[in-house]
Formats: sequence, C-alpha cells, structure tokens
Amino acid sequence: MSTSIPSASVRYIRYEGIEALTGVNHNVVKDVRFENNIPNIIDELRAFLRASIKDYYFLNMEDGKFRKVPEYPEEAWLEGIVNALCHRSYNVQGSAIYIKHFDNRLEISNSGPLPAQVTVENIKTERFARNPRIARVLEDMGYIRQLNEGVSRIYESMEKSMLSVPEYKQENGTVYLTLRNKISEHSKTIHNSVVETVEKNWVNYNATQRSILNYLFYNHKANIEELSQATDININTIRGYANKFVADGILDRLSDKLRDINAPYVFKKL
Repeated sequence: MSTSIPSASVRYIRYEGIEALTGVNHNVVKDVRFENNIPNIIDELRAFLRASIKDYYFLNMEDGKFRKVPEYPEEAWLEGIVNALCHRSYNVQGSAIYIKHFDNRLEISNSGPLPAQVTVENIKTERFARNPRIARVLEDMGYIRQLNEGVSRIYESMEKSMLSVPEYKQENGTVYLTLRNKISEHSKTIHNSVVETVEKNWVNYNATQRSILNYLFYNHKANIEELSQATDININTIRGYANKFVADGILDRLSDKLRDINAPYVFKKL
C-alpha cells in the first residue's frame, strides 16, 4: 500500500508543554515519521504510542488502592489513527497525518475536508467512507468494525475513562481530533513508597485521615485551614494527622518555618 499510496504516512511530534513554540523556545522533544503499508503503520504506531503515553493514578476511596490509568484510553487514540488512515484524502500529496502530543492533549490531524453529508456535529452518527476499498480491507483484517463505528467508540472510551468529550474541528481543509487528558492535574508521580504505605495502612485510617489524603490527592496541596474546612474537623486535629503523615513519609510540608499557618502539605513526590 505504501508504494501505491505515497501519502500513507504518519508523523508523530512530541512537544514539551501545552503549545508549539519556535525559535529559541523550540520545544519539540521527539519527531518520528512512520511510512509503510497502512496495516503496518497501524501496528507500528500502536506499539510506539503504548510506550509513549504516560500513566497517572487515582485514589479509590473504598479500598485505598491507587489505580493506574493511561493518560488516554488506547481505544480512543487507536481508533483516531485508523480513521485518519482510512478516510484521508490521498490525492493531497506531500502532507502526512500528524499526531501532535502535548502535555495536556493529543491532536490527530488529517488532510481533506469532511464529506458533504458529514459535519463535526454529526460525525458521531453519520456513516461515510471516503476510501471504501481501504475501509473494506481494514475491516477484513480486523482493524475496523462496522463503518464509522470507530468514532462512537472514541467517545465511549473517553467517557469511560472520565475524560473530556473528544473535540472535532475542520479548518482549512484539514480535520482535527483532539483528546484531552488529566495528567496536568498530576504534575509529578507520587512516590512508590507512598503508594505502598497508604495501601498497606488504609484499613487503619479513620474517615478524617482518609478524607485528608483524598483531598490532597485531587487538589495537589493544601494548608491546615483548608484541610480543616474540607473535612469539617478542628484545626488542631487536622494538624496532628497531617504531621503524622509527614513523619510516616507520606506527605511533605513545604515550609521551613515551624509556625507557618499557611504551610502547604503535598504528597511526597519522586
């Protein structure tokens, strides 16, 4: 397929940050091009992105386990790539499919406007095939299911992962799919020793201690007054629990002043 379809190529660009910068602020940290027949491109990208996409944790309040979740569900980004390869305008030469990977989102862009009957508003339900022969081959090989079912699965997998609704837009003859993650809410991974300690001792923590950990996990940092308000427990009790978590190596207190009432507490980081 790659010899008969020269534009069957995908370019992956990883940026450091949430926007593309140029000049002295150039922030591209990885730039890889994939050129092959379409099934091989899909297989190569699947393996490559599995290694490139990060994980984050969420705290299950029922059992105190930290669940590892990928920044994007594989079903969403893989379907986005397959759809781009299946439905791109191959008569447009010299332009690859782009996967732009930022800290907070993944953008997949594809040359060629949407077919006349398809809009960004009805793309989830409208059936279409710009390249029916390619679609048929990919369906026979198991890369796609029923026509346009993949778009619905992108929405469903993002919803199941409690992530933002996929964003489609069409601009200057190019279709963009944007998937947003929650990694920006977890700027640094919690230290493995913290995960082990919390999970091991969860059954021994009372409701207030659990609430403190849960609040800090989702809000990243808080001082004693904020924790007191969040838990509706008096300040002295909260201070005692927070300092015990510091002594146990679970939290860090970000202040050198012993009497700093605004000293923030955070989970110990890597």
